[in-house]
Amino acid sequence: MSDEEISEDEMKVEGSKIDTCYPIRLNKLAMGIAGIHDKVFRNERLTPEEGLLLLREADLLELGALADLVRTRFNPEGFVTFVADTNPNYTNVCDTECLFCAFWRPPGATDAYTLSIEELLRIMKASFHNGATTVLLQGGHNPEIKLDYYVELVRRVREEIPDLHLHAFSAPEISAIAKYSGITSKEVLQKLWDAGLRTIPGGGAEILSNRVRKKISPLKIDADQWIRVTREAHQIGFKSTATMMFGHLEENEDIIEHLERIRSLQDETSGFLAFIPWTFKPKNTFLERKISQEIGGDRYLRVLALSRIYLDNFNHVQGSWFTQGKKMGSISLHYGASDLGGTLYDENVLGCAENKLRASLDELVHMIKSAGFKPAQRDTFYRITKQF
Repeated sequence: MSDEEISEDEMKVEGSKIDTCYPIRLNKLAMGIAGIHDKVFRNERLTPEEGLLLLREADLLELGALADLVRTRFNPEGFVTFVADTNPNYTNVCDTECLFCAFWRPPGATDAYTLSIEELLRIMKASFHNGATTVLLQGGHNPEIKLDYYVELVRRVREEIPDLHLHAFSAPEISAIAKYSGITSKEVLQKLWDAGLRTIPGGGAEILSNRVRKKISPLKIDADQWIRVTREAHQIGFKSTATMMFGHLEENEDIIEHLERIRSLQDETSGFLAFIPWTFKPKNTFLERKISQEIGGDRYLRVLALSRIYLDNFNHVQGSWFTQGKKMGSISLHYGASDLGGTLYDENVLGCAENKLRASLDELVHMIKSAGFKPAQRDTFYRITKQF
């Protein structure tokens, strides 16, 4: 039961102010949260209202314990996975101009760039020889790049580096490619599938609330379009991840809307491999004028744990050492995370927001062992390839 459901009579006793009935309010909250605990123990699905109550009112340590219970259901053997990957960005030219992004540049800017296919292949081959098994490839929405560039890139990676998995092109990129090429997003996806692409990243979701998206990325595809493109990808056969960037202009209700949207799509398609929540980095962005400090660890762990509890049809939720630091990466494993992402040998988007964290395989192994779990390397499909 939420605060709003407490009657006016309960809030006033003999003309007293609301604090007179503070014990009544606490008791109703405790009863409501206890009922939610029981549902989690029984492995029953939470409603949006119950998720919101947990996010707002639950004790953080209790929330972590519930999330750990759910994590154990999906990963009973205690493995925590990671991938050896690299994250080059093929262009920083972008006409979407998101207020939260420090990476994009307008066409013609002195530091604007677009990498050729040959340059990208050189980067990928070097990363592969240095141990990367996956390339997470994303870039700006550049009107000068047409579909042939993307199709040729996928085809050549498959031919020249067949053991390197290409995990590329988020839903907003797919939508932009379709717009610039004069075809539908489903046609773009089909051509990429035919060229050999099999997974796409879940970037560009930010918060799947159109109220928030109008404020932070008004030129980007809206929440409904993100879901539509992702659904099309899953229907063709692609697997993908889902992400959420929070800690900016969203409210608790927006986070619940985001989780509800991707949980519903997962019910429909079973196409998501994992959920990846991460936090907004304000440095060098236009939003820095309104939000100068990033959120702290308490809020991060609260949202992470709630995500693990709420997303009862996702096998993995990822902890973000990359945005929260390596100590918090270890702590996240006790708040529902069963994966720590990748090494991210090359990364520029958050690098432009002055996030310079990097991790070696040995450091990821240490993060996992120090938290009391079993480290394991995985592939892009979250299949374990090596245990440590």
